[in-house]
Amino acid sequence: MQIIREKYIKKALEKGKTSTIVLLDGLRGAGKSQLLGEIGNRLKQQRPPVRVLSLNALTGIKNDRHLLEQARGLGAGISALLIDNAEYIEDLYTALHAILKTYNTRIFLTGQRTSGLEKMIRNSSLPQSIIPVLPFSYKEFLLHQELRENHAAFLSYLSIGGLPQSLLLPVNTKESKELRKLIADSFILENIIEPYAIRNPILIRRILEKIAKTSGDQVSFRSIKESLETREQSISNQSLIDYLNFCSEAKLLYKIPIVDIKTKKIIEAGYAWYFSDLGMRNTFSAGNYYRLPFHLQKTENEKALENAVFLSLIDKGYTISKGRITKGSSFIEYITFIAEREGKKIYIQLSPLSQNLQSQIQKKEALLSIKDAWPKYLVGSEEEDGLTKEGLQVISERSLLLDGGI
Repeated sequence: MQIIREKYIKKALEKGKTSTIVLLDGLRGAGKSQLLGEIGNRLKQQRPPVRVLSLNALTGIKNDRHLLEQARGLGAGISALLIDNAEYIEDLYTALHAILKTYNTRIFLTGQRTSGLEKMIRNSSLPQSIIPVLPFSYKEFLLHQELRENHAAFLSYLSIGGLPQSLLLPVNTKESKELRKLIADSFILENIIEPYAIRNPILIRRILEKIAKTSGDQVSFRSIKESLETREQSISNQSLIDYLNFCSEAKLLYKIPIVDIKTKKIIEAGYAWYFSDLGMRNTFSAGNYYRLPFHLQKTENEKALENAVFLSLIDKGYTISKGRITKGSSFIEYITFIAEREGKKIYIQLSPLSQNLQSQIQKKEALLSIKDAWPKYLVGSEEEDGLTKEGLQVISERSLLLDGGI
């Protein structure tokens, strides 16, 4: 089933009213090209009419001169220029600047690898908007697969994720798993190994396996190095930092800081890492958790859930950090997410029912120990959804991922 991603279309059209350049940013394969086409269709329906010129750099537009020649099609009236695979155009900014001076137009860009486009736009003086485009949300996954919302569908989403090409085959089949592995292998080859001339490709996979198994945890560069050394793989500090940066630039990984709740300072000893797609994370984790012992199934589900909630918050426009609560010099507990947007803040603590009772109590007490007035959410608790007597807002994991009001 084809999904029309209205939230992104509306956001892009709205940003296009005040920005001369709008970039659809994000992971390769997340559906940015299709989204660009849908934006073009909506622009054509506007009144007064907008002349829409849609270009693809892979059709022979190699440099600024080629682009300027094509831009003549914009004409004299109100127009919009849509460029796919824009990263392949040499001296792109020179051409865009000239086009905006010559024509009454707005420019919408995307590409397979958008990190370079993002840097170019951020460094420009032109009014700009960058819209992160993520793989399908849980709600979109259900619509695409024509599934009823239930626990089985929820577990399928945590395992398979939302990349459209990962959903071409029936979910939860051997063929589907093999397809996701092929997609992951192809992705790291075409977006990390080849572009950055990685000499030891196996290291990238080992690093991603470590990040997948520890996603959401506070992880230091040292601990990653030690993990590689146990597998007889050595790497310098700088190479490790570079490799992780390459994965971030490819939009595969997000790195978020750990913040001391009391002092508000960033803790330098490590970051928390998340994948931009749950299917990618599952592919790089230690095997398929449907085939692991029960206790490992629970661990994998919890990490996949945390990653899913992170993506949901990012998609809503929040800036995310992870909280750490200490008493004196002693560590007490983490707060899963501190989410900030438009000058407001919320705290979110994941406490899945799969965890033991003592762990659930400790996580709830950690959340209650924060004495400011910002809203605090307890996700996955055995308590019923709603407001607790202590003032915590309880919400189920599935409700949250179905746009449960956060």
